[in-house]
Amino acid sequence: MEEQSTLTFPLQLEQAVDRQQTLTVDIAQPNDGQEIFEFLLQHFFPLAPIRQLALYDESEEAKRPEWIEDIVLDCVQTPYSLVVRDSCLHNQIVAVAINEFQKRTLSDVTNHQLYAPKSNNPAQIGVGRLHKAVLEAINRDVDVFAIYETETKMEIGALAVDGRYGRQGLATKLVDLSLRIAKAHGVGAVWTEALSAYTAKVAFKLGFEVLKSVTYEDFRYEGDLPLANIPGHSVGLLMARKI
Repeated sequence: MEEQSTLTFPLQLEQAVDRQQTLTVDIAQPNDGQEIFEFLLQHFFPLAPIRQLALYDESEEAKRPEWIEDIVLDCVQTPYSLVVRDSCLHNQIVAVAINEFQKRTLSDVTNHQLYAPKSNNPAQIGVGRLHKAVLEAINRDVDVFAIYETETKMEIGALAVDGRYGRQGLATKLVDLSLRIAKAHGVGAVWTEALSAYTAKVAFKLGFEVLKSVTYEDFRYEGDLPLANIPGHSVGLLMARKI
């Protein structure tokens, strides 16, 4: 990674000369939160394997998961998440990385509580049940703080790129910048739940290691194998690296 002294925002990204794009990456601001969530609804949740995880519950609530919206709105209150916009496309968002800093405390919440829906609506309680079960499985008995001997860690919670801007290295650039932000703030480790092959590929490229895995075709939930046939995605990984 480059030294932090060269890291300033907003940062214009270099593009191939034949592309009619002007891309700029910046720290996500609190007033970007709703727009980022709408972007994730189009370019993150509909993709495998997230789509299969969410649609296990086919209710209307599952199609618009309020608890994820709450997490996004919380994360953009701090200067760690990143958003890429294209000024040639009315400054629309074309890629995001939602990052969250976490400190070790004596009263750390358990993993299953981290993924509980943030809603008092009884109809919302079942949303994300399968998604939550997978996350619990890959986090169970893994302590990133202890493994990397750190009191602080950063999670890359959501990484998404508009399909029209794929294969340009935007996801890799966002993760690299996220690592540099973590280093600038003295974070000891960065981790992510790589549920898709796309995220895992980027994480491997940037030096992440696998701490735990769940094989989708063998994952049982309520007596069923709901993830047995996800094209192109065979495993969910808990990945991390020291900073």
